[in-house]
Amino acid sequence: MTDEKRMKKLRVKRVKSIKKQIVEHEKKIKNEKGRLDTTKDYWRKEIDSKFLKQLEEDEKYLKEK
Repeated sequence: MTDEKRMKKLRVKRVKSIKKQIVEHEKKIKNEKGRLDTTKDYWRKEIDSKFLKQLEEDEKYLKEK
């Protein structure tokens, strides 16, 4: 029982932090010029591949519990 509570609590925190990271990356897309290693496409790819996928998994887990 405590493991489920703990996992739920961790997932809620992670969802908040992921949303914060997405906002930060979107700011970088708007404000920064592209460089050799961090182009605007790179930031979009980061959002799509890492954050949105993890966000979907966590929200799905929270709905189940």
